[in-house]
Amino acid sequence: MSLSDRLRDLSSLVLLIGLIGSVRVGVAQSIGDALPLAVPGFAVAPGVTALSRLHRDDLPEGIALPGLPPDVDVYPSLGAGIGGDSAPGAGQAASVVGQIQPAVRLDDAALGLVMYAGADLTRYGHDGAADSNDISAGAGMEIPLGPETLTLGAARVATQDSALGLTQSGGSAPFGVVVDAVRLAVRRPVGAFDVTARIAATQAGLSVIGGAVPPGFRARTSLTTGATIETADDAVLRWLVTGHVDVVRYRDAVAGAGFTDGYDLALIAGVETEPAAVTRVRLLAGVVRQVFAVGTVRDVTSPVVSAGLGWTPDGLVSLELDVTRDAGLATTLGTPGTAVNTARLAIAEAYARNLLFTFDLDARSGVVANRTATEIDATVAAHLQLSRSLTIAPSLLVARRHDLPGSAPREARVMLRLIWSR
Repeated sequence: MSLSDRLRDLSSLVLLIGLIGSVRVGVAQSIGDALPLAVPGFAVAPGVTALSRLHRDDLPEGIALPGLPPDVDVYPSLGAGIGGDSAPGAGQAASVVGQIQPAVRLDDAALGLVMYAGADLTRYGHDGAADSNDISAGAGMEIPLGPETLTLGAARVATQDSALGLTQSGGSAPFGVVVDAVRLAVRRPVGAFDVTARIAATQAGLSVIGGAVPPGFRARTSLTTGATIETADDAVLRWLVTGHVDVVRYRDAVAGAGFTDGYDLALIAGVETEPAAVTRVRLLAGVVRQVFAVGTVRDVTSPVVSAGLGWTPDGLVSLELDVTRDAGLATTLGTPGTAVNTARLAIAEAYARNLLFTFDLDARSGVVANRTATEIDATVAAHLQLSRSLTIAPSLLVARRHDLPGSAPREARVMLRLIWSR
């Protein structure tokens, strides 16, 4: 189950967006930068933003647990799905697939605390080599300190990833990824500007799923520090300048695969509209300098850009278009020193009070194992809410991949899920 799928399961809930990660060029952040839903300190996986026609009485209301304060809301959910996958992995035959996805979220409005824990248990009928048991958890707080806001976040995310990092669609992926991350940010208004300083530590461990080719490394640790200056929230257009330093260390890297210790420096500037605008525009551009510790790998300076267009005229229709060129030592599982190009189109429309249709098209290209690899995924899905607690969510994924190690060149997956939530 992809991060975006889990986010869309909870699309009728109010999500809190963290500060850290929101200004980095790149629609998809480094692996593990997103939890299934927003936790302060962590960005949200790309997903459609259209609201359904659900009335407030149709939304999950949460449950009250004995001993907890009245302003603490607990939202449990349980999803069960069955379907078929034409290619769970490279060289694998078509198979029936089943999923169980329990989750619970806790919101404490008084403390600004959000906590999440969830599991994704996937089983394939034909070949158990692709089975997975992924458990993720995260917690974050936004603490007002006078004019300043302190954001703290910690998470452990378990998921699957391709060498290009395109996990949003829900297709099969050859690598298991477990990411531990800790983040801290301080935001302070200074005259007509908001200044944010941030620091993050992340460790990603990789494993092989379904007999796929080994990854280029087994573990990657990064320490990132940065700052952003942007015009205040009350401006129609927000100008911003952001920079960061990312120090990366690898463990058990394959010789000749291009994964060596180093650091990158980024400076990015641009303009964007405020997130609640009917029409949203984003244009960011800059450079990333990648410096490697081993002399056999040349240092690289790469231009980066992120352009986005969003349109939500009435809350029932949404269109998001993003085009990005990103670079950095911890951008994907691909080759450091090379750029990753990403394009994404997401459309959502609610046709009835309880029915939402979505379409997502994701495309990505980058250098993997000295070849230019590409991945294109298209997903059509619907969310039919039968009651306050029950939702049916059918979906169809079609994927095409070229020169992507461990991933099937073609894949089709159809799923039917039933989701219970309170």
